[in-house]
Amino acid sequence: MKSQYELYICDITGAHEPVALFISNTPFPNQQVGQRFDDHGWDRLRGVGKIASEKEPKRYTVHSIKTTLLTQKNINIFQTWLNLSPFHGKRSPVFGDTPPTMSSEEAKQK
Repeated sequence: MKSQYELYICDITGAHEPVALFISNTPFPNQQVGQRFDDHGWDRLRGVGKIASEKEPKRYTVHSIKTTLLTQKNINIFQTWLNLSPFHGKRSPVFGDTPPTMSSEEAKQK
């Protein structure tokens, strides 16, 4: 049986509905409550478009996680729902509060 993975991103400050959705044939990386989760340009649902970029990210922390498993039309669907809360603190307590020296695209080219 085939499998499909869906990652729903919900911003808990709004109507508590998905604001972005990602679909994959392979699992997404694991997430943990409290983990930083940055928007570097997601294509938002309902025609909102992109409201962030790598240079001007919207920062969040994972508030809570829900997992749903279901089968539709002989496909196992693994849904992960991430509830995110806005993060307004320093850029990163681990990496410091200085701007990155290169973008992710620049890092891929090195």
